[in-house]
Amino acid sequence: MTIPTPNTPPAARLRTSLYVLAVVALSLISRLPQLRSPNLLADGDECVLGLMAKHVAQGREFPIFFYGQHYAFSPVEETAGALAFVLFGVGAVPLKLAMLALWTVGVLFFFFALSKVIGTPRSFAATAVLLLNPAWAAWSMKAGGGYITAFTASAVLVWLLLQHRERETVMRWIAAGALTAVIDLSQPLWLPGLVPIVLAVLWTRRRLSWGVSYLGVTAAAMLLVKIATPTDASDWTGPTLGNPDLVGSLSRVARQIYVHFTGAYYLSWAIDPPGAVTTAVAVVWCGVLAFAVLIQLYRLLTKRYCAASHILFLSVVSTLVAEWTLLSARDARYLLPLGALLVALASVEVVDLVQRQIVSAKVVSVLTCAMLLLGSLSMREFREFNYLWKSPSDHLAERKRLQQVFGYLKVKDVSHVFSMNGLLDTQLVFYSDEKVLARWTHPVGKYPPYVRAVNRALANGEPIAVVGYTHASGAPGCFDVPICSGGLESMVANPESIFIVDNKYFVYVGANRDVLKALGFRFWDY
Repeated sequence: MTIPTPNTPPAARLRTSLYVLAVVALSLISRLPQLRSPNLLADGDECVLGLMAKHVAQGREFPIFFYGQHYAFSPVEETAGALAFVLFGVGAVPLKLAMLALWTVGVLFFFFALSKVIGTPRSFAATAVLLLNPAWAAWSMKAGGGYITAFTASAVLVWLLLQHRERETVMRWIAAGALTAVIDLSQPLWLPGLVPIVLAVLWTRRRLSWGVSYLGVTAAAMLLVKIATPTDASDWTGPTLGNPDLVGSLSRVARQIYVHFTGAYYLSWAIDPPGAVTTAVAVVWCGVLAFAVLIQLYRLLTKRYCAASHILFLSVVSTLVAEWTLLSARDARYLLPLGALLVALASVEVVDLVQRQIVSAKVVSVLTCAMLLLGSLSMREFREFNYLWKSPSDHLAERKRLQQVFGYLKVKDVSHVFSMNGLLDTQLVFYSDEKVLARWTHPVGKYPPYVRAVNRALANGEPIAVVGYTHASGAPGCFDVPICSGGLESMVANPESIFIVDNKYFVYVGANRDVLKALGFRFWDY
């Protein structure tokens, strides 16, 4: 399937337009439970991207990488966020809608690319299954720093490579090289899954010049961006490369795969329980992954080869092996490249089973409808999704809790804050529309101007506050007291003046430099 052009027959244009509208509508409608949820809260990384987008919208700067890092290529996501802010104002919902729009573009190109392999109607069914996959329920709207860019660029790349051979020129491979560079700079986790697809297409073309052009443009674009982007002391490193315990980590890899399919996690923390239907869908996809291995063995033993199946299986295996061997961290988000590949592989296998009359089309239709129903119910369960804690329905919404924090700070005439959590600081800045500036314990932070501003306020004798999660909040990392407050209540003479918001946040105004150092805050001279 190709994107409609003026030369496309009217019937084909209409059919394609209807499919596109259906994909867009399903993407938006399925995320409404989250967007309307009282639990909706942009996490710390999302708020970093939100602040970047706000600065772009204001014309203050145009960051190339995620603040504080020399990786996670961000211009695509921050530009989408900036446009949403210009149109709808700065806020968590416009930011998430901007990410959803960008992700939906990737889903559309997934649909277009898969149509080339299994046909348009079947591709639409597979795309709907991907849309309702809980693995992407929350992440489809998460401005996490390059993940959605990598997903969308990967879908565009595969679609580009599957276009008609007779129209192919070296320019297609130059464009493919540029897309590959974007993927690598954004989140290189997608590359292992793309390598088998790219190599297979190059092999069928048998044009050395195209392969050289592709690799040359990829390397040149990556090098150009790296050279043009200066590093500084604020650059933070990514996950440690290498897994020193390959065999011992296998059980954790299995757990990581399951948690990824639930979509219910935050960084390295799984959110249990994720919901009965969501759990069921995750188990199904774990079963599909295991069944895919058996199918490949069957194909090899019986010599029933299928190029698309083998290539996609290699992509799935490459993704899993690369994540297992290259990273010791078992964060479920590192498996985000897996979802679309596995859906595509399952679709190819199902179509083959129908064509060989092993399974009837009616059975496949029933199973597809069942997956869509379960996926829809799972999307409904994500209304309760809260990466921080489980909040009873009679408690405050997350944004109202933060508004109480800001209200107390305003009463105390405080606009500079020391945050006890490394991601809460950017939430305070974003949700206050930069009326409250905050820093964490790191002496430079992800955005040094905020750290300098807070340090100056302390040095000038302005009122400052310490803000964090309470021990009883249930926030990740607060299970070991006194991680959340750092033992602040035992360091000050007036612990009764610590202001508590709904037993989730605390605010203490008046800490001096000695107390802040005891809490772990480090200072550099500016």
